Amino acid sequence: MKKERKRDNGRYAREGSVEEKTKPEQAGPAAVGAPRAKNCRAFARKRMAEEMPGIVSALIEGTKGGSVPHAKVLLELTGVTKDPPKPKVVKRRGKTLAGRLLEEIAEMKKQGLEDRD
Repeated sequence: MKKERKRDNGRYAREGSVEEKTKPEQAGPAAVGAPRAKNCRAFARKRMAEEMPGIVSALIEGTKGGSVPHAKVLLELTGVTKDPPKPKVVKRRGKTLAGRLLEEIAEMKKQGLEDRD
């Protein structure tokens, strides 16, 4: 009588090393409306947009009550506190060697002409 050899991942396995594999238990149903990991940012933005009127109303009420943090967040959210764009500062370069030499030659000529007078 020939023994039947069991295979494990495409290879023959020793007797007793292969356990009978059972079906994995099925997980419960996913939470309704829960996004997949790759869609979390879009989901958060959508929920934030839906709740924004209530958030802004709460910030306004807090600001009316004298809360400085509420006022600061509200002003930052609306863009009122943004600084105007600063003009680009152009850093001037120093004079080139040729420019310096030309100036020195001009000064020497000027001094030479003054000495002759």
